[in-house]
Amino acid sequence: MAFSEASVPVRSDLAAALRQVWASLAAPGTWWSGVERVAIAGAARGQATDVIPASAGAAARTVYADITATSRDWVDNLIQDGLGIPAFIEIIGIVSRLAAVDEFSRALGQSVEPLPDPLPGDPSFEPAPPARPGRSWLPTAGPASITQSLSLVPAESAAQEDLHGPLYLTYEQMGDLRFRRELTRPQMELVAARVSAVNECFY
Repeated sequence: MAFSEASVPVRSDLAAALRQVWASLAAPGTWWSGVERVAIAGAARGQATDVIPASAGAAARTVYADITATSRDWVDNLIQDGLGIPAFIEIIGIVSRLAAVDEFSRALGQSVEPLPDPLPGDPSFEPAPPARPGRSWLPTAGPASITQSLSLVPAESAAQEDLHGPLYLTYEQMGDLRFRRELTRPQMELVAARVSAVNECFY
C-alpha cells in the first residue's frame, strides 16, 4: 500500500496508519480469526464466502455499502440470528476501517487494495468489559459517546483510535480550532458534518 498511483502526495503518518489497518485486518482478533476477518472484509466488498456465518456476511455488506439501511430492529434481528454482540462490534470495527481505506483509495483515483493474506492463530476471546445500554443500539463501556462505540471490544476501539488521529484529528488537536493540515479546521468540520448527515448519523 504505497499509494504510488496517487495524484496527490500522501502524508507519511497517514500512509503508515492505513497500512496498519491492513496488518490488523489479517491478524486474529478478539472474536474472529485472521481467516474470518479477511472473509468479513471480502463480504463487505460483496464477495461470496462460506467462511463466516451468513448473518456476519450480510452485516458486513450492509455496514459497508448501505449504512442508512441499519436500524435498531436490524441489529436486534442479527443478534436473534445468533450473532453475538461483541462479535458484531468487531465486524463493525473491521468494516469501518476497511471502508475508510477503500474510500481514501477511490478518492485518490486508485483501485482498492487487494485484501491481505490472513495470518494464522486463534481469536483471543478476551472477555468484554462491563457495559451498559446507551443512546446507540449496542451497549458501551465508559461514558456515552461516539468515541466509545466499539468499547465492548477494546482491541477494536484501540484500532479505531489509532486511525482517528492521522485520518482526522487527535483528541488534543480537536481542542485547537485553529489547527490545519491540508484543510483548515472549519473546512474539516464542514466535510465531517456533511458526511455524517448523508449517512444519517444521529451524533
